Amino acid sequence: MIGCGGHAHSVADAFLGRFPGAGLKFYDINAKDGETIFSYGKERYCAYALHHIKEEDDDVPIFIAIGDNQERKEYAGKFCNENNLISVISISSIVSKFSRIGYENFIGNMAYIGPGANIGNFNIINTSAVVEHEVQVGDFNHISVNTTVCGRSKIGSNVFLGAGSTVIDKISICDNVVVGANSVVVDDINVSGVYAGNPVRMIKRYV
Repeated sequence: MIGCGGHAHSVADAFLGRFPGAGLKFYDINAKDGETIFSYGKERYCAYALHHIKEEDDDVPIFIAIGDNQERKEYAGKFCNENNLISVISISSIVSKFSRIGYENFIGNMAYIGPGANIGNFNIINTSAVVEHEVQVGDFNHISVNTTVCGRSKIGSNVFLGAGSTVIDKISICDNVVVGANSVVVDDINVSGVYAGNPVRMIKRYV
């Protein structure tokens, strides 16, 4: 697992909930070799400097457990290949058997993915987030805690939806958008930038 911050802890918790006792190592640019990240009973999970990951075989599963979309994309380009891709899906989440889930996605505790939803790759769908029926989600997005994306909406790539935000049904959000916490998106967002409010308005436009 690349990353050893708070998000990595959440991912590890979901992973170990599904695979108790599984081997797990953390790698981080700021890690001290052998430092304990956390422990369960007799199991101890440690972090190592990022350069050590090159010592692993190319087919060892790697998960990029970094919350920031841009950083996650950067590390994915360096360390992920077609042989080592996985997703981490909490056992307490509800994922419709009629949805499609790509690779390197994290689906957190009590999250819901509805029928017909199509989730791309390298996304975070965090604790108690709802992605309803027929929603399309691109790559490298972060759908935060308690966020709701209503049916038939479309989320581009590199989108951050802040905690508690709501995207009403049939809305499209383009690439490279940040939506503030507790905001409500009631119209399509076609211009990259930062948005907030109820209903949202543009706070900053990306050039």
